[in-house]
Amino acid sequence: MEKKSSFGKKLLLQVLGATVLVFSITMYFVSSYSYKTSQEDARKYLKELSAKHAENIKGQIEQSIIVTRGLTSRFEQAVAHNTKMSEKETVKFFESILEHNKSIIGVWFKVKEKGTFFDLIPEGTKKAGYDKTGQFNPYVVRSKGSYVLDTGSVYSDDLEWIKGPREARKTFITKPYKYPVDGVEVLMTTIALPMYKDGLFLGTIGVDIVLDTFAKMANSIKVFDTGYTFLIDNYGIMVGHKNKDYLGKDILDITNNSQDYKNLLSNSKENKPYSFTKISENTGNESFYYSTPFELKGTDTYWNFVVLAPTTEYLGNAIFIRNFSIVASLIGLLLIAGVIYLSVRKLNSNLSDISIGLEGFFKYLNKESTTTNDIAVKSSDEFGVMAYSINTNVEKIKVGIEQDNSLIENVKTVANTVSQGYLDKRISNSTSTESLNELKELLNSMLDTLESLVGKDLNKISDVLGSYTNRDFTAKLDSSSCGKIGNEIIEMNRMITHMLQDSEEDGISLQNSSSELTQNVRTLSNNATSQASSLEETAASIDEITSNIEQTNQKAQQMLNISNETKSSAAEGQSLANETVKSMDEINDTVVAINDAISVIDQIAFQTNILSLNAAVEAATAGEAGKGFAVVAQEVRNLASRSAEAAKEIKDLVETATVKANTGKSISSKMIEGFNQLDEKIVETSKLIDDVTHAANEQTIGMTQIADAVGQLDQFTQQNAAIADKTNSIAQETNTIAQEVVEAVNKNNFEGKGTAKVKQPSYDSSAIEVKEVKPIKVKKHTPSSNTTIKSNTNSSDDEWESF
Repeated sequence: MEKKSSFGKKLLLQVLGATVLVFSITMYFVSSYSYKTSQEDARKYLKELSAKHAENIKGQIEQSIIVTRGLTSRFEQAVAHNTKMSEKETVKFFESILEHNKSIIGVWFKVKEKGTFFDLIPEGTKKAGYDKTGQFNPYVVRSKGSYVLDTGSVYSDDLEWIKGPREARKTFITKPYKYPVDGVEVLMTTIALPMYKDGLFLGTIGVDIVLDTFAKMANSIKVFDTGYTFLIDNYGIMVGHKNKDYLGKDILDITNNSQDYKNLLSNSKENKPYSFTKISENTGNESFYYSTPFELKGTDTYWNFVVLAPTTEYLGNAIFIRNFSIVASLIGLLLIAGVIYLSVRKLNSNLSDISIGLEGFFKYLNKESTTTNDIAVKSSDEFGVMAYSINTNVEKIKVGIEQDNSLIENVKTVANTVSQGYLDKRISNSTSTESLNELKELLNSMLDTLESLVGKDLNKISDVLGSYTNRDFTAKLDSSSCGKIGNEIIEMNRMITHMLQDSEEDGISLQNSSSELTQNVRTLSNNATSQASSLEETAASIDEITSNIEQTNQKAQQMLNISNETKSSAAEGQSLANETVKSMDEINDTVVAINDAISVIDQIAFQTNILSLNAAVEAATAGEAGKGFAVVAQEVRNLASRSAEAAKEIKDLVETATVKANTGKSISSKMIEGFNQLDEKIVETSKLIDDVTHAANEQTIGMTQIADAVGQLDQFTQQNAAIADKTNSIAQETNTIAQEVVEAVNKNNFEGKGTAKVKQPSYDSSAIEVKEVKPIKVKKHTPSSNTTIKSNTNSSDDEWESF
C-alpha cells in the first residue's frame, strides 16, 4: 500500500502548527499589552509635563500682571490724594521692576489728561522722558545689560495698549508683535491696565514682555528624542516654538486651518485640555499632541502649552518588545523545528525498520516467503525494546510454525493411510502449539476408538457387507480382529438369518389371517364413524370455552393498563409531595433568617432604649439647657419600646409560621409515606393482574392446543373411517403380498431355508365382540375465578394442557 504521508511528517506539521499558533497568540497579546501600557504611560507623562510647564509659564506671566497692577495702584493712589509724583523716583521704581523681573523688557504709562501725575514743561522742550506735548511720558527699557530712559509715544485712543484696556476695563494683553531691541527685532507682547479716578478713565499703564524667553524654554524641554513643546496665546499666535519661522504667526495659517487646532483653540476657551494624533508639520512624522490650557488671572484669556511626541518614540519600548518577540519566536520556532525534525527523522527510521520487519514476517505467515528477517533497531529506547520483543516473538512463532508444519505433514500421512482403510497408524510428531497438540491427541484417540470399533482393516468389513447386499448372508467375519462393529455385524447376520426364517413362517401365516383382517377392519370403520360424530360436538364446546377465556384475557389486560395508570398517578403525587416538602424546607430556612433579623432588631431596640436612658440622664444633668434633648431622648425611648414590641409581635407570628410549616412538612411526609404504601399496593396488584393475564394467556394457548388436537383427532377419525373402507381391499391384496414375501424370502441364501412351519393363530377370532360406540355428550363448562392453569412441562407425549 502506497503511503501518502508519513506519521513523522504529520506529527512535524501538527507540532509546528500548534507552536506557531501559540507563539502568534502570545506575541499578539504581549505586543498589544506593551503598546497599550507604553501609550498610557507616555500620554500620562506628556500630560504631566504639559501641566507642569504650563503652570510655570502662567506664573511668570501672572507675575508681570501683578507688577502691572501694583503700578496701577500706586498711580491711582497718587491721583486720589492729589499728589504729584516725582519723575526721578518713578524712573528708579521702573528700573527696580526691570531688575527684579527678568521677563519684563520695558515699563511705561500713558495719561489722557496732561499734568495729572507730573508737572508739565513747555511744548517742544527736549528733556529725557518728556514728549513733544511737554508731558512726562517715560519708557524705561532694558538694553545691553542696563536700563535706558526713552520717550514713549504720544497718547492716542487708537493705540492698542490704550484702546484694549479701556474697552475691557480690566487687564489686557495685546497680540504678539515684533519690536527692535538693541537693533534686533524680538517677539514681545504688552500687558496693560486701565487707571481710574472716581470712575473716570485716566489712562493706561503696563509692561512689555519678551516672548523669546518662552521660545527658549520650549526649546530647552526634552520630549523623548525628537519631541518638542510650543506655546500658543489667546489669539492663536505661536509665541514659543523650536522653529523660529513659526513665531508670531497664526497657528491656523501654519497648519492650513487644521480642524484639530480649531478644536484645540475652542476647547481652550472652555479651559479643557485637548489631545490628538496627526502628522507633524515640522518633522513630517506621526506624533501625539497634548494641549494644556491655562487662564491668565483677571484677563479672561487662555494660553495653550502643547507637548508633541512622535509615536515611534513614545512607543519605542513596545516596538522593541514586538520586534524582539518576533525574532525570539522565529529563533524558537527554528530550534523547535530542528529538534522535532531530528526526532521525527529518527522516529521515521525506527518505524520504517519495524514496518519492514513486520511486512516480511506477514509475508512469511501468508506463505509468500520462506524466511523472515529480524528488525534492525539498535536504540535502547521504547522502539529498541519493541523491536527486541517483536524479534523474540517472531522467532518463537517461526519455530512453532515449523513444528506445526511437521505435525500437519504427519497428520496427512496418517490420514492417507486411514483413507485406504487401515487404522493401525498413529500421529507421532509434536509441536509447541497447545491446540495442535490437543488436536493430535484427539485424532489419535479417535483412531484408537475407530480401531476398537471396526478393527484394523475396514476392507474386510466392506467385503462382507458387499456379499450381504447380494443377498448372501453366509459370509463370516473373524470376531477377534474385526472390532466392536464387526462383532455387531456378526450379530446382525444372525439376526437377519432368524428374521428371514421368521419372515418365511409369517408370510405363510399372513395368507391365513388376511380374511380375518377384512372383518375386523369393517368393524373399525363403523366405530370411526361414530367417534367422528362425537368429536364434532366436543370441538364446538371447546370453541365456546376458548372464546370465554379470550374475553377474560382482554379484561385482565384492561385491568393491567388501569393499574399502570394508577401507578403513574401515584408516582406523580409522590413527586408533588416531595416538592411540597422541599418548599416547606425553604420556607423554614426563610423563617429562620427572619427570626435572626428580628433578634437583631430587638437587640437594636434594646441598645437604643439604653442610649435614650443615658441621654435622658445627661439631659437631666444639663438642667434647662438639656430639656429639649430630654424630650428627644424620651421620643427615642418610646420609638425603641415600640420597635421592641413590634419585633416581639413579628417573632410570635414567625414562630407560629414555623409551627405551621413544620406541621405542613409532617403532613407532606405522611403523604409521601402513604404514596409509597400505595405504590407498593399498586405493584402487588399489578403483579396479581399480570399473573392472571399470564394464566389467561396460558389457558388460551391450552384451549387452542386442545381445539387443534380435537380438530386433528377429528380429521384423523375421518381419515381412519376412509382408511377402514380401503383396508378391506388392502386385506384382499395382503394375501397376494404374503405370497410375494415367501417368494422374496426364498430368493435369499441363509441357514434353515425351507424348514419353516406354519404358525397357528394365538387368539380365538370368534371371541371378538363388536360393541356399538355411543356418542359422548360434552357439557359446557364456564371456568371459575379460582381455576388455576398448570403447565405440564414434564410430559413429552401430551401436546396440550390439562385443567
